[in-house]
Amino acid sequence: MNIQGINIADLAEKYGTPFYVYDFNRVEEKLEELKRAFHVEEKRCEIFYAMKANSHPVLLDLIRKKNIGIDAVSPGEVEVALKAGIAPDKILYTGNFESSGDLARVYKQGVRINLDNSRSLNKLLNIGKPETISFRINPGRGSGKYEHITTGGEKAKFGIPIDQVLQAYKKAQEAGIRKFGVHTFLGSGILDEDHFPEVVALLLEKANYIKSKLNIKFDFMDIGGGFGINYFGEEKSLDIEETARKSLQKFDDLVDEYELGSPHLAIEPGRYVVGDSGFLVTSVTSVKESFRKYVGVNAGFNILLRPALYGAEHDIVIDGKQNLGKSEKVDICGQICENTDIFARDRKLPTVEEGDLMIFKQAGAYANAMSMPYNMRMRTAEIGILDGQEKLITRPENLDDFYNRILVNEM
Repeated sequence: MNIQGINIADLAEKYGTPFYVYDFNRVEEKLEELKRAFHVEEKRCEIFYAMKANSHPVLLDLIRKKNIGIDAVSPGEVEVALKAGIAPDKILYTGNFESSGDLARVYKQGVRINLDNSRSLNKLLNIGKPETISFRINPGRGSGKYEHITTGGEKAKFGIPIDQVLQAYKKAQEAGIRKFGVHTFLGSGILDEDHFPEVVALLLEKANYIKSKLNIKFDFMDIGGGFGINYFGEEKSLDIEETARKSLQKFDDLVDEYELGSPHLAIEPGRYVVGDSGFLVTSVTSVKESFRKYVGVNAGFNILLRPALYGAEHDIVIDGKQNLGKSEKVDICGQICENTDIFARDRKLPTVEEGDLMIFKQAGAYANAMSMPYNMRMRTAEIGILDGQEKLITRPENLDDFYNRILVNEM
């Protein structure tokens, strides 16, 4: 397998495994695709990249160069985005259950603030009065590929019920705030084009209710992210052109119908931008015949957590054996001392042998970003490829990184 003419096996020989590798030209393609589809240059829509998906500074630099904003969910993400050169007014901070210290940090940076709790406004006003404020609405329903990534509805910890939202906007008005946005986000991994205009309709219905009660004029209306990509077993792709066309048409129609003025739409794609640009490259360390046939690799859920966390499945190929028949069913596991360290069950593959390179596709989003040094298995290297040139963009973690945080060795 190769990326832009760079052979994966050569990278494995040069850097060792495991490692993540990213096709940054693919990221640029996806960003341009989104900008065209949602008419960003015509200012019909504003894009905030959800940096929790992958926050590498090289990626953020590409985002900056494309004049796209950042969706940040912590003060740390805000500060990393600023260090990458993203302008404060291009950063939208949406925390949850934040402390006063969190709010003080982001307020000091001058970024846009979107609150997930009506009570957070009290904390914020004790710190200062922002020029613009928005609130995240939980409309009582949600959807997502997995229950774990459904972010709206009665079981979701995110967002504010509409009656509390109304009081929050009223209090913001009374505090002298005059510029407003409104936000919602129902869930991730969506491949249904009709989902997004439905979210637009739901959000604008709530916005119209707020306007009717408080005479608020909204500058932007943010439907969040959730734009899905193909993973293992999925043949349907999200048609982003059709998604954008339907969403913008619904937005324009309802803005006119509800007489909402001249707001613009905002979206927060993360997975859609980086998900299929990344690959995790591992080596097969052992094949074990037990009650089941196990193939072990030199990465575990400390490196790729999604299968253990969500039950997520990734496409998997054996380098050099892509054209061979899939002759056996195996369970693929890592080296972590937990029985949940399983990447796939009963996966059909060609005959696998020790030393084979196993490549996990769709590993650009929510992959290395979630990694950890559990079992003292350290985080891995990252390699970037742009215009046919490869660079080591993150070195592998080592035990010195662990000990550098330790202040006391004995008591």
